[in-house]
Amino acid sequence: MKHQPWRRDAAAYPTQGTLQPRFNDVDLWQHLNNVAQIGLHGELLQQWLHAHLGPDPWRRASPKLVVQANATDFLAEAHYPAPLATGTRLLGCDDHRLTLATALFQHGHCTGLHQATLGAFDGDTAVPLPADWRAALQSAAALQPPLAGAGDGAPDALPDLPAPPHPDQWPWQITLATRFADADGQGHASDFSLARCAEQGRVQFLTQVFGDGRRSAPVGFMVAHVAMRWHQRRLPPTPPRAWQLGIGVTKVGERSLAVGSALFDGADCVATSTSVMVVIDHATRRPAAMSAEARALLAPYLHAPA
Repeated sequence: MKHQPWRRDAAAYPTQGTLQPRFNDVDLWQHLNNVAQIGLHGELLQQWLHAHLGPDPWRRASPKLVVQANATDFLAEAHYPAPLATGTRLLGCDDHRLTLATALFQHGHCTGLHQATLGAFDGDTAVPLPADWRAALQSAAALQPPLAGAGDGAPDALPDLPAPPHPDQWPWQITLATRFADADGQGHASDFSLARCAEQGRVQFLTQVFGDGRRSAPVGFMVAHVAMRWHQRRLPPTPPRAWQLGIGVTKVGERSLAVGSALFDGADCVATSTSVMVVIDHATRRPAAMSAEARALLAPYLHAPA
């Protein structure tokens, strides 16, 4: 997304508005937390669906319209309490799926980009979008001004994925207790809760690797990209009492690190995520090189999912 210049242009988004960040969105680095920002993009998505499909999508018993995959690029730090300008654009739709692009802006600069692909499900089964939704989506697409490189056609096909590995096949595993708030208004594990699990696993993993003193170290990591994919959309259940999370390092670059994780309910893989983190000098807030010591500490956790 970040390599497509139009996405950083507020004028490229037909639906525009404003969101007010909350103090609770601020993390210990004193900027808006990455999961909080994913939640803001999710709010934009729901507002757009409400405006174009009516109040029904998240209330309809069957089929349910749910996110199948999403990805977020964090381009710059955003801060409280300045408001965020927002933009939403329908990238594509067909009989089974739709894809929406959203963007956040602060002080005239784009701070984050997001893309989500949604599909309709009846229980465990993917089904065509209802005729009224398809008509509304086609009407919305027709009313959007054309923009080179912005889609407006059929959504990209979701990639075929191999069977996710068993939790024991990951280099590191943890158990995360679930909360009442992890279930959304549709009664299943929310996209926000998946992002929170990925963050919590990532934070605990980095502390495992680099020790409790890593937060006060002069060089650390900043999240640049998070991609998430649901492998099961069982509707319901509500989340289990605890998730099993498998974690590993999928790539180590000169100035970046990719951490992969998989969320399990027992032995069943429910979702996977990948987080790309940039090495950063905390004093200058600029990217830095990965040290040889850091590479050695990460080496035992290298993992390539089957």
